[in-house]
Amino acid sequence: MSAVWKLRLFRWIYVAFLVQASVGTALGGLHHAHENTHGSHLLALALIEIVAALAFLIERVEGYAATALIAVFAIATVLSIASGEWPLRFFYYAATALFIAASAGRSPAPACATS
Repeated sequence: MSAVWKLRLFRWIYVAFLVQASVGTALGGLHHAHENTHGSHLLALALIEIVAALAFLIERVEGYAATALIAVFAIATVLSIASGEWPLRFFYYAATALFIAASAGRSPAPACATS
């Protein structure tokens, strides 16, 4: 198996993992959305993460998708800390997105693109 296909397989597995975890988070957020605002935040973040993860499969927009994923992970980190949880998993998720994008020769989208 070539290095290109190994990276694609790794990307697909990563996306499958993110989507599966995000669907669980979205369902939990939907269940708790009527109880408090945290459920609504979880639902919104999970839906954004699902869209960004699926976009991460499209190599042409991979850098933008990685940027969106990293933003979601940053927000999730803050919410995790506020809830008294350890956010280490979000650092791992972000590092994995960065690794895949960098290995494919694409880095996350710059915050301010110039023409």
